[in-house]
Amino acid sequence: MDSFNFLRGIGADFGGFIQFQSSPAILSVSLITTILGVLLLWFFRHKNGSSVTLPPGNLGFPFIGETIPFLRALRSETPQTFFDERVKKFGNIFKTSLTGHPTVVVNGPAGNKLLLSNEEKLVHSSTPESFVKLFGQDSVLTKRGEEHRIFRAALARFLRPQALQGYVSKMNSEIQHHMNQKWKGQHQVKVLPLVRALIFNIASIFFFSIIDEHLQEQLHSLLETILVGSLSVPLDFPGTRFRKALEARSKLDEILSSLIKKRRSDLLRSTSDNQDLLSVLLTFKDERGNPLTDKEILDNFSVMLHGSYETSVSPTVLVFKLLFSNPDCYEKVVQEQLGILGNKKEGEEISWNDLKDMKYTWQVIQETLRIFPPAFGTFRKAITDIHYDGYTIPKGWKIFWSPYTTHGKEEYFNEPDKFMPSRFEEGKYVAPYTFLPFGAGLRVCPGWEFAKTEILLFVHHFVTTFSSYIPIDPKEKISGDPFPPLPTNGFSMKLFSRS
Repeated sequence: MDSFNFLRGIGADFGGFIQFQSSPAILSVSLITTILGVLLLWFFRHKNGSSVTLPPGNLGFPFIGETIPFLRALRSETPQTFFDERVKKFGNIFKTSLTGHPTVVVNGPAGNKLLLSNEEKLVHSSTPESFVKLFGQDSVLTKRGEEHRIFRAALARFLRPQALQGYVSKMNSEIQHHMNQKWKGQHQVKVLPLVRALIFNIASIFFFSIIDEHLQEQLHSLLETILVGSLSVPLDFPGTRFRKALEARSKLDEILSSLIKKRRSDLLRSTSDNQDLLSVLLTFKDERGNPLTDKEILDNFSVMLHGSYETSVSPTVLVFKLLFSNPDCYEKVVQEQLGILGNKKEGEEISWNDLKDMKYTWQVIQETLRIFPPAFGTFRKAITDIHYDGYTIPKGWKIFWSPYTTHGKEEYFNEPDKFMPSRFEEGKYVAPYTFLPFGAGLRVCPGWEFAKTEILLFVHHFVTTFSSYIPIDPKEKISGDPFPPLPTNGFSMKLFSRS
């Protein structure tokens, strides 16, 4: 799933790492790891440096390489600085060392195309091992080749456009109920936690048909614990965030396993007419008639929960921060949505065709995704020596791409610092491999249209419920700590109801 966060469990919390160095056993492990890292880097520097023309760059310190400045940029308001500084010095392809691995970073549409159009030809997905431990080895995220195709086929039964059309009514009702219960009548709200709760509740209902609020909250808490742990030092010791995340994943599996057992029983008795993701995965069989195992179902649920949560939360929140600073754009969104509402009969719900008519609103969301991509980028691994732009990327090296290397660049988007939804008008040319909020190719995020649907519906209900809003802190910072980019203080706003 190419739009998912690239950097899970790679040592983001160095303070926590230092804290645990007091143990002699851990110190020994750390020392051994550092020595191995030094030998590894020495090997690549001398073996490959003498036989091939490597891209220019700097491998940094032994073992940690340039991971610290990489994370520092990731957590800042300008994460693209990590790339910009090195592109200026070395060019559009440079070598570095991240998370203990020699890595080549490719920049620009040509580099993006190299990686995203050559899956299983020149490269394959390379997910950090600690991330795999938390989200599962048997998921669409980690599988390759034929296994990856089968898993995507299973998910496509639930996420294809024909299926999404049937979800609009229920999703619309859930968002409207949430708006009436949590927003309407409130003078002031904190947007981020409300949107997080809504997005997770939608996932709970559409993935498992869970409507019990207590169980939803329990699952939401477990997912948050897993996400926090995935951005920490991957040390599996009591009290660490990573250990807590592993324990949360185990508890999540217990709950979902009981749901699987009950649903399978219901399906055998033909008493279940649910068309949620759980039923879809339980009834899926590949071309040979083989069903998915329970472990495969659990791991795909874990990845889908993670992906659907972060892919939707960030743009749903940030679109309103950007619209407030661009009142003309906001007014166009309002007029489009009120026009759609005005064509409805009393009590008539929003339909799939209405979503297709939200053309300007979708342009606004696309521009939000351009400015604040929900994923920082992903790693690939070279499965053969790759000759690119006059250099050789050795087999076994990691390769990294990021939407930040194109989304904010003048050569691809005119006046990139300006919020200009019109750049995505129908008929306007957007160069291939320059706009990639959800990735591309074989590993494009399978749930991006699901996310599009819920964001469009949320914007509709917001602007038809409230006439205007005022952020408490219009200059509130946006940070990727943790990623994806979000307002650092939750984005509180005053609301003004529409009469």
